[in-house]
Amino acid sequence: MRRAALLALVCLAGACKRGPALFRSGGAPATDPDSLYWKAIFQLDAANKQGSLDSATTYLEAYIASGTKQPHRREAVVLRQLARDARQLARVQGALQQARADSADGRPRSEADTKRRDEDALKEIQRLKEELAKANEELDRIRKRLAAPKPPNR
Repeated sequence: MRRAALLALVCLAGACKRGPALFRSGGAPATDPDSLYWKAIFQLDAANKQGSLDSATTYLEAYIASGTKQPHRREAVVLRQLARDARQLARVQGALQQARADSADGRPRSEADTKRRDEDALKEIQRLKEELAKANEELDRIRKRLAAPKPPNR
């Protein structure tokens, strides 16, 4: 909560200095790199209901690509990475929620389902053990053949 408030204060301070024109959406893309940075900040603001991580990342990438002498370059690089991480976390969270919903789809697992899964797992384990035993037998045959002395050729 404190970080969000701090970000809001930074946004407000920047908006007061630069003017509200920096935050207008739509129209031609801004050519001033500094306005790209502040637009990205506005997109990241939690109070902005229309803001998105994708548009913030786009603005930050444009700002970073505009040169190496920007006053907020380090912050932009960090914010871009944080936006990417937040987007990835949102995807993981969605997948986790989907998995939880699928596993708890309103019906408890029956004992028969659990027993069937256990039997399938035991069958697979047994099959793998048999394959391993066959592979070990073949390996022993190869070792014996290689270890046996060859008769001299006459």
